[in-house]
Amino acid sequence: MACPLLTLSLVFARPDDWQPLTPEVIAALPESPAVFEVANLVRTVLFIERAHGKLRERLTSLWQDPTKLPVRPGGHYFRYELTAREEEALQKRLGSYRKRHRGVLPPINRLAERLRPVERPVERKVERPVAEAVIFSTVPAQA
Repeated sequence: MACPLLTLSLVFARPDDWQPLTPEVIAALPESPAVFEVANLVRTVLFIERAHGKLRERLTSLWQDPTKLPVRPGGHYFRYELTAREEEALQKRLGSYRKRHRGVLPPINRLAERLRPVERPVERKVERPVAEAVIFSTVPAQA
């Protein structure tokens, strides 16, 4: 006799465990500052980002927009770390990833970096003193 598959228990899921990126799982997340990683079915990390203080909202927007996170066979999985210092935790995770991958960022982070507009240094307008006007004339000077 066949048995139904066990359902995902969100009660026992820890933040550092890989969880499926689905609306049901996202709905159970806290709306807190965090850093998260998104991976494919075999847990190859595709994206590392911070939540900007709203983990649930950020993951919902990623899940809903295929231009930000392209659809993949087997779906996506994620894990997260709650932290009050998102930028510091993000740099730590990116540094750790780069160390294990010969200095390369995850694929979606690389793409986002290439698409980000280059910030050019702001040119300051330098005011130069105006030279006294010189008048040229074709009329000979009178003595």
